[in-house]
Amino acid sequence: MRPTAVVLAALLAAAPASASADEEVGVGLPAPAFSLRVLNPEASGQSWVALDRFVGDEPEDAGAKAVLMTFFASWCEPCRRELPFLVQLDRMYREQGLRVLGVCIDSEEPGIEAAKKLVAEKKVTYPVLTDRFNFLARRYLGEKAPLPSVFLIRRDGTVVKIERGYAKDASAFLLADVQDLLGIARSGPKGAPPAGNRPAKAAAAR
Repeated sequence: MRPTAVVLAALLAAAPASASADEEVGVGLPAPAFSLRVLNPEASGQSWVALDRFVGDEPEDAGAKAVLMTFFASWCEPCRRELPFLVQLDRMYREQGLRVLGVCIDSEEPGIEAAKKLVAEKKVTYPVLTDRFNFLARRYLGEKAPLPSVFLIRRDGTVVKIERGYAKDASAFLLADVQDLLGIARSGPKGAPPAGNRPAKAAAAR
């Protein structure tokens, strides 16, 4: 077991990643800010990511129009199955302003390593953030952290779509929502997950 001092130091270092307790997360409300370390810095080209880099009053990323933030864990099978679709959305719409962010809620080192391996296997090049103390997950998802869960955030920083612990295929709703948010004509991506591939709800007790 780690010494108490080390654990406290780690918790204090991670504290800025969590939103303040009085911030409500809901459609039409500002998305709580955060800053987290990236699990795949080589593939994404980023080591830390803050939400206000992409959305808010003065975003650093001038090309960003919307953020798709998805919460997942290495043990979540529905999350695994939808990863290729998220990778495809990122590749199709990154140049048009979509910024995809993955948030890994694995808290133990073996799970974090498994998540890294999964991300590498699926050739994920969007930033995958580590929320090992689940500060962000509890803020956005609640204590039970239902998975998979996704949030769509517009350029001004407000939340426009929330799906927590959904039991439907992500391609059945995410593609149209992303296209609408980016203001582009609707179309179906080649190789999108089939409609019959419907993930079941998973939940993490944190």
